[in-house]
Amino acid sequence: MRIILFFLLLKSFNTFSQDTLMPNVILDDVIIFSDENGFTVEDFVKNVRTDTTFYMGFKNLRYYSHNYSSELLMLDKKGNRIASQKRKGYHFSNGKHAFLDRDSIYDQHGMLTRSGKYKFYTPEAFDEVFFPSDTLSVDLNISKIPASNESKNMRDAKNVVFSIGTDNIERSSAGLSRKLAIFDLEMQKYYDYVISDTLFNNYNCYVFEIRLKESLSENEVNETLVKNIITYFDKKNLNVLYREYKFKYKNLLIDLDIFVKVKMDYFFGKHIPVFIYYKGYWDFPLVNRETAIFRLINTNFIFN
Repeated sequence: MRIILFFLLLKSFNTFSQDTLMPNVILDDVIIFSDENGFTVEDFVKNVRTDTTFYMGFKNLRYYSHNYSSELLMLDKKGNRIASQKRKGYHFSNGKHAFLDRDSIYDQHGMLTRSGKYKFYTPEAFDEVFFPSDTLSVDLNISKIPASNESKNMRDAKNVVFSIGTDNIERSSAGLSRKLAIFDLEMQKYYDYVISDTLFNNYNCYVFEIRLKESLSENEVNETLVKNIITYFDKKNLNVLYREYKFKYKNLLIDLDIFVKVKMDYFFGKHIPVFIYYKGYWDFPLVNRETAIFRLINTNFIFN
């Protein structure tokens, strides 16, 4: 469950099931949906749930060569830095295989044991997601069949991040999987679903926000895991251009508070994540508490 809330793959929904009826949606005054223009509120919400553009953006990230730079900070309970790592390099891809070239960790303090292994789980998780040590097979096909070399944690992370509202995860702790199903009837009582619009990086966007109802009691707020999800969709093609997640939950077994933000952009018509930010902590049984801040910037894409 640990990596699930990092990135934190796709599960399509052709319609709303009996236990996942269309939620009540709040429309901003400037948003107009109607049957006449062929795009209704239900169409839009269905698009949110079945969106593949966010996932495809991350497939593009591995498929196309680019430069990257990142920073990871590990913090103590008081927010003081106890370890850090900066790295930069070149992600090379020939369209079939990809690997890291000139991967350089140039500023690292307190991150490794004497034997050269990580002291923490967090950098291992980010390495698996963004900095694989082996050569990868890459393509631009979306398959429902999981890659044979992916861990269960990785598959679960993809489902949580790329399929909003899914509870289709293989590993679950303390019943958290059902709390991820934020479109299900039993969870709709906790949330407002709001559609508005905004201008983001000069792109006109629809905004879809899932947020806790203001009328909830403290106990009801504590029953939820997903506190907020905001997505910006490009009005021209409904590509995801921005998404942020807020997860927070505590009981006798686990304690977590995690925020993730992803910014996307276009390069020669290709839709790619350019900035990824993570801040949070988690504390699970038999594992030391970890608090971290992570930033990743991707630039200089090459399209053959």
